[in-house]
Amino acid sequence: MTDDQLFLRELENGHFPPDNFNQQTRLYAAWAYHRNYPLREAAARCAHTFSRYALTRALATSYHHTLTMATLVLLYQRMAEQPEQAEDWEHFCQANPDMLSDTVSLVRYHYSADLLDHERARKAFVEPDLAPLPCLLH
Repeated sequence: MTDDQLFLRELENGHFPPDNFNQQTRLYAAWAYHRNYPLREAAARCAHTFSRYALTRALATSYHHTLTMATLVLLYQRMAEQPEQAEDWEHFCQANPDMLSDTVSLVRYHYSADLLDHERARKAFVEPDLAPLPCLLH
């Protein structure tokens, strides 16, 4: 089993420390799911794991489904455009510092604040209202 598979298992089993569950950890999980599963399955597993992790930690209100799915699409688009980024996490980080520092701003290019702040967007995926997302998961 690879390091990223061990990490995903720990996250899926709820054994990952909540203090370490930050933006970089979530991006690493999304990246690792893409390395280990076909695209649609990777996205579904990742969203399910994040949602379940939030629920088991009494952080249900912190999980935002539209933000999660939009981030996955943007991350997976970059991996599709430069497949070598899927081979090495450090390479991905070096090539995508904007994703590590401020993913929300990248998503807000596609979504208005009003739409992202709506409860409907938190609970289920909603299509963007400003600019379309790449069609990777449709």
